[in-house]
Amino acid sequence: MLSFLKPSKKKTPGKGKSFYDRENAIQTINELNNFLDYLNSSKTTKISSNILFQGFELDSIVEKNLKKDFGEAAYCLEPDNGIHNHKIYYYRTSSQHLRFIIQIHFIESQFFFANIKAYSDSFLSIPDKQKVIEQIINKYFPDADNQTFEFALVDGKGNVLITHDHMYYNIRYLANNSLSQKLKKQYAEHESPRPRQEIIDTLDKLI
Repeated sequence: MLSFLKPSKKKTPGKGKSFYDRENAIQTINELNNFLDYLNSSKTTKISSNILFQGFELDSIVEKNLKKDFGEAAYCLEPDNGIHNHKIYYYRTSSQHLRFIIQIHFIESQFFFANIKAYSDSFLSIPDKQKVIEQIINKYFPDADNQTFEFALVDGKGNVLITHDHMYYNIRYLANNSLSQKLKKQYAEHESPRPRQEIIDTLDKLI
């Protein structure tokens, strides 16, 4: 387990829907497809350990058990992103000066994706990123160069761990389950609106 990610008892200030909308790692079907592309992909590196999220096997994460397993969520979002029955539970925690926003994604009550965003009061420093990376390397990929910042790892069950380094450091967990495979087929032919039409559609909702 990434032990420093255990929830703290310190209360964090409340945030509203707009904040969690912005934090959502899957704001569009295109973004969903970008993650699903890692399933059965040559872009990933095979590892021997099972990928765990907060110490849990990915196929053991159940929506009705979230409070028992992870505590009270800071917010529950049902995003308007064209993905039917998509629901996200958010948790916020800290360790010294490091901050973490954790999101756990379900569709029709089945888990398929989680994201941990690591940041600090300013931009995340190289030493702070390395603290996070050392945990990943020690647990999953001991042969990795400690100067590696981005990973795409797959375990024996086909579950994927992806990291993204851009101002903040994000660790993504994608379950290789029946839901993810269904979504991969369901949205395989999806075409995003042209940029101009997307702007018009957004303005039509706002004004």
